Amino acid sequence: MTDVEKQADAIVHAVVAVELLHWHGKLGGTLENAFRKCVYSPALPRLQRLTNRKDSADDFKIDMKTGRKLSRPSRVHDAALEKQFTLGYAFTDVALRALCRSDNGIWLPLARYQARKELNLADVEPEEDPQAKDLVAFSQGIIRSGSEELVQVSTRSVGHGDAKQNIWILPVFVDHDRSSHAERQALLVLLEAAPIDSVSEGVKDGVTGQMRVYASHTPCISCLSSMCQFTRCFEGADIQVTYDTWKETRRWIGLDPPDEIPSEEDEAEEK
Repeated sequence: MTDVEKQADAIVHAVVAVELLHWHGKLGGTLENAFRKCVYSPALPRLQRLTNRKDSADDFKIDMKTGRKLSRPSRVHDAALEKQFTLGYAFTDVALRALCRSDNGIWLPLARYQARKELNLADVEPEEDPQAKDLVAFSQGIIRSGSEELVQVSTRSVGHGDAKQNIWILPVFVDHDRSSHAERQALLVLLEAAPIDSVSEGVKDGVTGQMRVYASHTPCISCLSSMCQFTRCFEGADIQVTYDTWKETRRWIGLDPPDEIPSEEDEAEEK
């Protein structure tokens, strides 16, 4: 392994350790502080950079006179973000709060119900580790132009797919292509209905909006970065995010009952 691969592998092990300790209510002390210093703190400014066009303009080499993009990347090229597949449940929440994208969760029961219903309808198996293609993201959104309401989405569940792409919301490649993940697709599906400026390729000036996204599994670093990029595409919008761990979601899906415990009479007959 190269030094870069070794570093990425060490981050993976650190994330797994933090996840286990958090699940058992034991996260804290030296490991938490080390993770914050070595993984979270370097990633946060890289995510913050993606929230607006000015800070991330170098990615596109924008001609300031015409607004034309001289570079058109297909993904976010950021060595710091490409080293880690996720910040984990606890530090994804810390990052969302720091980025002003967390939510108080009043709508969480509805989001959970709708997402878990879709997972059951799709016959998703409650495996130990989920497949990205099986996950779902619940979303709500509204788009306005002045006092006129252009679009309102009261409830929408979006899965792994291929929505219309937008140059301002790009995936991060970590181990594999993450462009079709449900959380990113939920953002793109809402933007399909928004008025897009032909020059900037973002939502037109003067258009405002709000969006909520619930993920049935902790967002990966690519989906988290997409949530940051939403406001550089839609500058007049706010976005709030909440999510569950897969360990929590999988408890509520799957229609097969648990194996029956044999009664004493059955055991006596077998003997």
